[in-house]
Amino acid sequence: MENPVRATTFFVVKNAQDVTINREKVNALAKQWAQQKITAASWPKQYHLQTEDKRAMLDYVILLDALNFCFWSKKEKWHIAYKGKWYSEYFALSLSLKKFFEENPTKANLLYFATVPFRQFCSILAGKGELLLTRKRWQIAKAMSAALRGDSTAFVHSADQKCSVLVSKIQKELPFFDDTVLYRQKRIYFLKRAQILVSDIWGAFYGKGIGRFEDLFYLTAFADYKIPQILYHKGILEYSPGLEKRIAQRTRIPQASRQEIEIRSCTIWAVEYLQDALERYGKKFCPMQIDWLLWNRSKEMDIRTLHHVTKTIYY
Repeated sequence: MENPVRATTFFVVKNAQDVTINREKVNALAKQWAQQKITAASWPKQYHLQTEDKRAMLDYVILLDALNFCFWSKKEKWHIAYKGKWYSEYFALSLSLKKFFEENPTKANLLYFATVPFRQFCSILAGKGELLLTRKRWQIAKAMSAALRGDSTAFVHSADQKCSVLVSKIQKELPFFDDTVLYRQKRIYFLKRAQILVSDIWGAFYGKGIGRFEDLFYLTAFADYKIPQILYHKGILEYSPGLEKRIAQRTRIPQASRQEIEIRSCTIWAVEYLQDALERYGKKFCPMQIDWLLWNRSKEMDIRTLHHVTKTIYY
């Protein structure tokens, strides 16, 4: 089955006005990684819940990716303390939920989050700095949990171990996962959180049991703001002077605007081209694994280049 993300975003890449992909830089990075004998990134279990309770683990991962969006701030960035260290952005979220699930085993399920009071929800994410869209996160947690009726296992099993089926089910059956936009009167699919949820289920269960999928290559990169940031830093994504200025000035780029759609679409196809280039150098990764590699490196590197800022629930 063809992934509509791959198919529709290619139309954007061909018609983009403010973003282009430098194929020479793509090849250079692929060559560099091949020479470094780079290996696939693993799911960072140290930042996530670890439990033998498979139902709790699945509920944790689904809740995590339902809330996995919009961690930037023009004020002080949201961060939390965990075992004597400070964490921000995604890891602040994963560790906040990990702590709650560990300390509240009777509430460590989606049935609880279907009716969680707002004050309790806020206490779970308590930290310092500004966490955007907190009330919207609460609404999403409740609506998504209620839609699953407390049976996340049956929902995932119904996809018959196929990423293509599960991504579509998440988009169509779970609220707030329909990450699509209109561009030149055409429907463009990104499905960032739907796709990353499938990849995280695979990672959390080490590709076994409920985490086994037969078609991992169906998944594309996950179009957010961290992956384009590192791709731009490496010269793979090139922006028009006007877009560069907006990003440098931290001017908010609206969700579903032309420039935002072009950034996300070119991100997906830059990773597709990187996958092809890596394969020519004898390194076979699926786009999801390349996304993980780039994301991890963006965290390790001192990237001074700013990323675009968009207030959105989709990434």
